[in-house]
Parts: sequence; structure tokens; C-alpha cells
Amino acid sequence: MTTTLRVFVGEHWPERPSTRWTLISAAGTVLEQGESDALRWPVADYCEAVISAPEVSCLRAAIPQRVARRDLPQVVAGVLEDQLLEDPDRCHLTVCRHHRDSADVLVIGRERLRNILAQFSALGRPLSAAYSELRALHAERHDWVVALASDGVILSRPHEVPLVLDGTNDGTPPALLVTIAKDPRSKAGNLRMLIRAEAGKQIDLAAWTAMLRTEHIRIGPEYRWYSLTESSVDLLHDEFASRLRRNNAWLLIKPAALVAASFLLAYLVIGLFQVLLSGYRINQAEGRIDELFAASFPGIPAVSPVAQTRRQLDQLRGTHGLARSDDVLVLLAALSEALGTTGENSIKELGYTEHRLTAVLDAAQAGRIDGLRQQLQDRGYQATLREAQPPTLVIELDVTR
Repeated sequence: MTTTLRVFVGEHWPERPSTRWTLISAAGTVLEQGESDALRWPVADYCEAVISAPEVSCLRAAIPQRVARRDLPQVVAGVLEDQLLEDPDRCHLTVCRHHRDSADVLVIGRERLRNILAQFSALGRPLSAAYSELRALHAERHDWVVALASDGVILSRPHEVPLVLDGTNDGTPPALLVTIAKDPRSKAGNLRMLIRAEAGKQIDLAAWTAMLRTEHIRIGPEYRWYSLTESSVDLLHDEFASRLRRNNAWLLIKPAALVAASFLLAYLVIGLFQVLLSGYRINQAEGRIDELFAASFPGIPAVSPVAQTRRQLDQLRGTHGLARSDDVLVLLAALSEALGTTGENSIKELGYTEHRLTAVLDAAQAGRIDGLRQQLQDRGYQATLREAQPPTLVIELDVTR
């Protein structure tokens, strides 16, 4: 079973080495959770980082329509140049949503991301992917979603980029959230909000209702920093691209491929066994035929026992006045069966010499020649067509059978 270790990277990691981690199966099931330094992290096939929300910002860039995907990073970098807190060359940009004339972009310092990658490599846990906690929260269609995380409060609104707010310890809403909710455009009275608290966080629902002036506040499921959503994107691309990620597709199909390879190998082994067994039985049968031929016809070397036996039987039949397999009457009977009732008056001339029957057919039978030859061959005879007019068949016993 393939496992993934997802590690939470906070603002003070690795200076404070103890951090939260979650071990997840390929099906997304949580196998183990804990908080410790790297020495006590469980062994996993892949290691991923979830970078805390305050370390990554999300900006929206207005871009021209119909920008080619390959040109999108350069266009976005130019548009956001004035909004970035640092020099653009020191920022790593990741487009997480592109819709018509706008794009949402995750921004993290290159130096910080480079340091995170180096730390995980030094620990012997190279990262296969890195995600932002900002995108671990998915906004509902009509609701604001607020996540009370350990490092702050994440606010996700429909059609808006997520925000990070300073949290409170008494379970009340942050002051900035109250200010945003009082904005006339938010229509506070009709504001609908879903609150998701991380394990251990308390919620004073009465305070939230009073301070935000809305009754449409409900408590949602527990917020889990390690859960990815459809909006989660990998920050490791371009110069930071992970080599391990290239094998993720193989990782997904590996179990099925191993099963298929096992079945194929089993099929080949069984097929080879059957071929060898058939060869063994054929050799046994041929050996038995040679023994019977030697016992029946002593002193005669066995070259082709079946054909030799037929010839010997024919000689014995002739010696005792019986019809041989290549006598004229036997060959005529075979030709008559092949012609059938539709072949009446179709033979113009017959001849028999050296155990061969020569039949000159009516010209109207030319279209049936191939069919007659096949029927005679099926009965153990050789039928040869002579180049003549009308068509002529030479019929003789196939002594090789």
C-alpha cells in the first residue's frame, strides 16, 4: 500500500522542529497523526508539505482574455508587479485559477521555498509536492467559510480570493472579519457563514452572531489542514519541480500494472506448460506408433509409420483379393461422392494407370474444380489439375497422411 506523509510547515519551522504530520493512504484514509520532530516521523513512500496560510498570499490579477497557457506566468508576473511586497524576481508565483479575464495567483518567497525544499532533502524526506493551506478551504456557493486554524483565521468567500486574518483565543471573531462583515456590500443582515474549527479550538457562537449581526451562522465539520480540495495546486513547478512527482502517475497505476503483469506471467507459464505437455504427449504417441509398427512389420525400418502402415495394409488387401485404397473403384467412389447428384453427366472421359484416376470433366464444371479438389483432399486424396481443355483432374491416394 502506497502511503503519503503530509507535514505542516509553519512560519517558525525548522527553527522550531516539532510540527504536525499526518500519514495518509493512497485512498485518502488517515492512518496515523501526530506532532513531533523529523526523527519521529513515520516512514512513507512520499512526503508532501502543507505551508501555513500566513506564509503564502493569494492575489487576483486582471489579464487580457485569450492569453495562451504558456504565456500566462509571464503575463501574471507583469500585472502583479505593483502588488507584490517583494521584488518580483524574489517571488515564486503559482496560478491556481484562471477564468476568462482574471487569474488567482499564490505567492511565496523563493528563498523561503528553497529553504523548505533543502530542509526536507537534508532530512532524507525529499518533497514530492507542496501545497498552501490557503487552498485547503473551499468556499460554499452562498456562504462565507471561516476556518479557525492554529496559525490564524482563513476566510474564503464565493468568487473572492481567500484571506488570512489574525485569530483570537476567546472563540470570538477577529476584528478584521467584523469590519469586512460590516461593509455595505456584504449585506450583513443576509450574511451566511459556516465556521469550521480545528481540533481544540473553541467557538463562542453567541459572540459571532452578535458581532456580525446575522443569525445565519452555523458550525461546520472540523477543519483539517491536511485535507486537499479541488482548488489545491502544487507549488513545486518550474525550477522547483519535484522529480518524485513525475512518478505519481506510475504510482497510481502501479498496483493494477503489477496485477496485470502477474496474470500475464501466469498465462505465459501455463501456456508454456501446456505446449511442453503437448510436445511430450506427441512424442509419446509417436514412440508408441514406432513400437507398434516395429512389432507389426519386423525388419522394415520406420520412416513414416502411418503412411508405411497404410501401404502395407494395401499390399495385404491386394494379396488377399480385397480392394486397395487406391484401386479404381475406390477412387471412383470418392470422385462420385465429391461430385454428388449435381455432377450427373459431368464426366467426359476416365482413365486409370499406376493407381491414378484421370477424370476429364465437362467444361461446364470448370467453376467447381476448386471445390472438388478440396473435398477430395479432405477425404485423404491428392487431386491435381492438368492444364488442358476441358478441365482434367488426376486423383491418387495421399500416401503422406
